[in-house]
Amino acid sequence: MKMLFLAMAILLLPILVACTPQTTPPTAPPQAEVIVRQSGGAGALIAECGDRDYIARVSDYIIEGSVEKVEAMWNQDKSQILTYTDLSIEKYIKGAPFPQKKLKIVTPGGTVGEISQWVEDQPIFHEGKRVRIYFEKLDGEFAIVCAQFGVENMDSPSAAEKPRT
Repeated sequence: MKMLFLAMAILLLPILVACTPQTTPPTAPPQAEVIVRQSGGAGALIAECGDRDYIARVSDYIIEGSVEKVEAMWNQDKSQILTYTDLSIEKYIKGAPFPQKKLKIVTPGGTVGEISQWVEDQPIFHEGKRVRIYFEKLDGEFAIVCAQFGVENMDSPSAAEKPRT
């Protein structure tokens, strides 16, 4: 009986963690004024997210840039790991340019020390890589459109195509 209970607990733990409401990420350090947040999980994705034309159409901004820094940290109450990505903006495909040439992207999940938290459907950024990001402004905040589908690796051959706007 104890083995059955233990097996059920192990199987249900990832589901419970994924369904736990996410806390609002803390404000990023003041050096970056434009913050793009990403929350999510599978519930944030719709069938249209597989269509690049749809993603471009609903995006308020499409930018290309280089990932300068990626750093994961605990939130204030140490209940969630958040990854902060600094992006240097190189080109605007869509949307009015910001006064700053940098974005701070905040995504749930990451690794701090020996502890990792993985959150489904989140984009993962790597220092030194060039990316194209599709994001929108909702209720005064910026968010990546369609989670991981709203980020393209510009270093891959398929990203060399001209983006749709």
